[in-house]
Amino acid sequence: MKRPNRTLSIFTLSALDVLAMATGTFVLILVLLMPYYRKSFDAQAEIEEVRVESASVTAEAEALQQAAARDLAAAAEVRAEAARLERAVAELQGAASDRQDQVRAAEMQTAARQRRIEQMRKLAEQRVVEALDLIFVVDTTRSMKPVLDELAISMKSIVRILERLVPSVRIGFVAYRDRDAGVKPLIVLHLTATDKGLERLLRFVSNLEISPRGSQTLEEDMYLGLTRALSMRRRPDAKQSIVVIGDAAAHPWEASKALERAKRFARTGKRKSLSALFVSTPSSRSFGDTGREFFVDLAAAGGGEFSEHSGRMIESVLLSVLVD
Repeated sequence: MKRPNRTLSIFTLSALDVLAMATGTFVLILVLLMPYYRKSFDAQAEIEEVRVESASVTAEAEALQQAAARDLAAAAEVRAEAARLERAVAELQGAASDRQDQVRAAEMQTAARQRRIEQMRKLAEQRVVEALDLIFVVDTTRSMKPVLDELAISMKSIVRILERLVPSVRIGFVAYRDRDAGVKPLIVLHLTATDKGLERLLRFVSNLEISPRGSQTLEEDMYLGLTRALSMRRRPDAKQSIVVIGDAAAHPWEASKALERAKRFARTGKRKSLSALFVSTPSSRSFGDTGREFFVDLAAAGGGEFSEHSGRMIESVLLSVLVD
């Protein structure tokens, strides 16, 4: 009898065994890898949390930037308003200062006018001289147009007042212009008795015209006009007065000669004087009224009165002529 084969084989696997082994292997691998999967899930969650937090921070940053922009805009508006207020304050301070200057100037003019009125009142109470030869030397350049108009309007009153104070009055005129203006530099009216030649005198003054063209220099041909006035035949027994009216000095190369002529005229007699009436015009003010000092020196040299025309022409002329 043949003995059965009892050999044990451990590698004989059935399908069930294979499945069981596979399942076990899978479970083993799953158990081994489970911590890594858990870490991966945690990392994803953290990433998501970081992403959310980053978005929140970004939103906050944008909100802060917008708030900062609004604050900067508000600050710029505040600075602009502050600058505007500073300008307004400066303007108000300047206006107040100008107003104070105007008030002081008005007070000074009022005081000067009161002094003039008092002087005129005293002059009206007495006869000053018995005879007067008065010569006006007048700048008739373009800047002097308002002054010439005022002189023409005032001349009749000036004559009437002089006739009340002086029994015999003669008046002459020398109107000068710059020679580079292309017109006749001198227009002359010889000494004319006011009692007989008043209409002629008034017509002459009214017809005075300014130079049609401006000069190329700041100074004027005053020396030419002054020389012509000094050449007029004056009465030896009369008070001899010359009044220079203008807004600019003589030319620099003739200024010293003009002052010397004025000195020589005043030295030849106690009843002779040369007065200077300076007129501040828009043209002269644009150059700082530089001619004023020359008019001061001219009056001092001629032994007469310096006046700065700021009131009425009648007062300015009469004070220049009659005040010793």
